[in-house]
Amino acid sequence: MRHLFCLAVIAVGSAVALSASPVLAASSSAGNGPVSVYDLSVLPAFSGTVSQYIPSAGGGVTGLLLSDGTQVIVSQDLSWDLPKIVKPGDKLTGTGLKGKTLPIIHAFSLSGPRGSRAEDVGIAMPQHSPEMVAGADIVVHGEISYPLYNIQGVLVGAILKDHTVIRVPTRDASKIAAWLKPGAMLYAAGPGATGVYGTAINVHQIGPDAQQLLSVTADDLPPPGPPPGSAGYDVIKSAETH
Repeated sequence: MRHLFCLAVIAVGSAVALSASPVLAASSSAGNGPVSVYDLSVLPAFSGTVSQYIPSAGGGVTGLLLSDGTQVIVSQDLSWDLPKIVKPGDKLTGTGLKGKTLPIIHAFSLSGPRGSRAEDVGIAMPQHSPEMVAGADIVVHGEISYPLYNIQGVLVGAILKDHTVIRVPTRDASKIAAWLKPGAMLYAAGPGATGVYGTAINVHQIGPDAQQLLSVTADDLPPPGPPPGSAGYDVIKSAETH
C-alpha cells in the first residue's frame, strides 16, 4: 500500500512539473514538430518551391534551396524536421529573417503542403564546429549554380548544377571567391556523403580543374605542434597551467 502511495505522488509531481515548464508544455502539444515559446508570427513571411535539400557532408540536412535560388537555412535542431515537412518540388511557407543583400533566409518556422509544421524552439542558434567527416574522398566536378552561404551569411562553398554541395573552410572560401561564382567550372575532392538528401563533401582539394588544385584544411583543426625530437614535443600545453 505504501509502495502504491509513493508511485501516485511521483506521478502527480511529474505532471505538475511538466505543466509548469512552458518549453516542455509547448513542445509536447505540438502535433507535427516542436513549437517555440516565442511569437514567431511577427517575423517576415516567405514562400517558395523547394528545388533541393542542402545536405551536410555528414549525411544530414542544413537547409533548403528554393527554385528562385534562395537558400533557406535553419538551426541544427530544426534541420531534423525538414525531410518530414517538405520534399523537393513541394511548396514551402514559413517565417524568418531575410538577408539584406544575399539570397538567404534564416527560417524560424516552416510549413509544408501536407500539414506538417515545425518551429525553432530557441531564437539564438548555437555555434557548432564544422563536421569532421572521415572516409574515402568523393571527387566531384561540374558547373556552379549558386554560391553556398552559412547562417551568418559567410561564403562557405558552392552548389553545382547537378545539386552536389561543396563545402570549403571559411578562411579559404574568401580567398577563392572568384572560383565559386555561378557559371564557373569546379573540381573538388574530399570526404562526404551521398544519400537520399543528395551529395555533399567537405573539400580538402579544390580548383577550376584537376590541373589547378588548391589544398585546404578544416577550420577547426588544431595548429601543428613542435616536431618530434624537439624540446617542446613532449610538453602538454594545458598541463602547464595547473
